[in-house]
Amino acid sequence: MKSIAILLAATFLVADLHAQSPSAPQAAHDETSNPRLWQAKFANGHYMVRLDRICSASKHEYISDSVARVVEVTIGTDAAVVARFYYLEPVGKDTPISSVQIAADRLKDIQQTVASKTSPSLGKLQVVKNYPASTHAHTVEYVLQTEDALTSLYTSLTTSINTGTGRTWVDATK
Repeated sequence: MKSIAILLAATFLVADLHAQSPSAPQAAHDETSNPRLWQAKFANGHYMVRLDRICSASKHEYISDSVARVVEVTIGTDAAVVARFYYLEPVGKDTPISSVQIAADRLKDIQQTVASKTSPSLGKLQVVKNYPASTHAHTVEYVLQTEDALTSLYTSLTTSINTGTGRTWVDATK
């Protein structure tokens, strides 16, 4: 009975915090810019590459360590640096799961919401590197907060490559 009360309290707290939260973040946008460059601007960084140096661009998804679904955009150049942009979410997000997991997820959401009200960057996913196990030499990495933002970034990149027109993509979730 206590667990049901805790679950209901968490549910009402989430609903209350959601009602107080600002409107949904704006979609990312991109614009024509320096004709030789493709750029991505983030709250915590900036990536720029010359169009004539891009050798490959890919978008793919995979399961990492059986716990996270990762959607990743990779840019290969004729230099040593590889850029990785990714979005991740827990495996099973859209599958039926137990009420205990639902309660745990809601509490995690509450924690992120409260953290983001304290500091805008606390509630957001961040790139975390564990040297040397989880990082790659000559790799720059950016994590995006939504899959839609990652898709928008990839669309901007491929448009720039296909038209030879420089573009600047801006993450609106800054």
